[in-house]
Amino acid sequence: MKKIKEIKEDEETSLFEEIKFKSQAAMEYLMTYGWAILIIALSLVVLYSLGIMNPKNFIPRAPPGSCFVFRPNGPGTTDFVSLQGTCGYLPMYVGSFNGVNGYVKVIGFQNPEFTLAVWANLAELNRYHGFVGRAGNIWSNVAFAFRVIGSNYVSFVTSADGSNVDDLRSTITVNANTWYHIVAIFKRPTKTIYINGIERGTETWDNNVYNSTADIIIGGYAYGNGLNYLMKGLIANVQIYNTALTLQEIQYLYQQGLGGGPVRLQNLVAWWPLNGDAKDYSGNNNHGTINGGVTFVQNYNPP
Repeated sequence: MKKIKEIKEDEETSLFEEIKFKSQAAMEYLMTYGWAILIIALSLVVLYSLGIMNPKNFIPRAPPGSCFVFRPNGPGTTDFVSLQGTCGYLPMYVGSFNGVNGYVKVIGFQNPEFTLAVWANLAELNRYHGFVGRAGNIWSNVAFAFRVIGSNYVSFVTSADGSNVDDLRSTITVNANTWYHIVAIFKRPTKTIYINGIERGTETWDNNVYNSTADIIIGGYAYGNGLNYLMKGLIANVQIYNTALTLQEIQYLYQQGLGGGPVRLQNLVAWWPLNGDAKDYSGNNNHGTINGGVTFVQNYNPP
């Protein structure tokens, strides 16, 4: 009996010594390589935050013009309209606006109700950024302006007479260097703002929008004597409809992401993916003209 007890004690001692040895070895390993592991982990975090290690960056990207609306009967027609090509992939390029003199000018449109949809990424806060707005040499020519104002709220301005304006502001603010899908809808008597598929501001405004003949500006709007408050940052997938989209359609556009195609093609007035050019891919030939500091960049961090 005594001998068995001694054997058990020896086994327990041996097990304890083995555990102690392995613990010491583990501590020595951590002391030797721990800093290297920590540095590697921190490096991966930094790379991911910069978008370099973002898995979305390894998804194939669609080249310019790969997705488009086909109108067999020509621009402005709605019969047998269809979406064709490779749609849904991240775009190869997005539009980069310098906030100084860069904007895209396109022809105007008029309708008693409409939808403006845009993906935007602000380069900095506490300044005015114009997404889509009616041009004009002075503010009194305004029909509408869709923008971020200096307090970082999204603002949807409309005017019934070209001078007195109504300013609907979102209930939340936006951050810099972050992609947002932002939609403005006018359907008399209601104006509504959606951010990332969620309603973020609505009001009653029982007027029609001023019948201005001025062009539309992507990346800015008119205020004072000429174009001011130009966008500084990135813009992609700008869509204009001559109707008010439903909540389900807005959420669909948001879920489709930067490279998503439009909905309700019969009501699509213009579609500028800004994927390498300022062409209108709605089939309506409302092509934009690039002015000043607008470039198309590939090294963007997708949402």
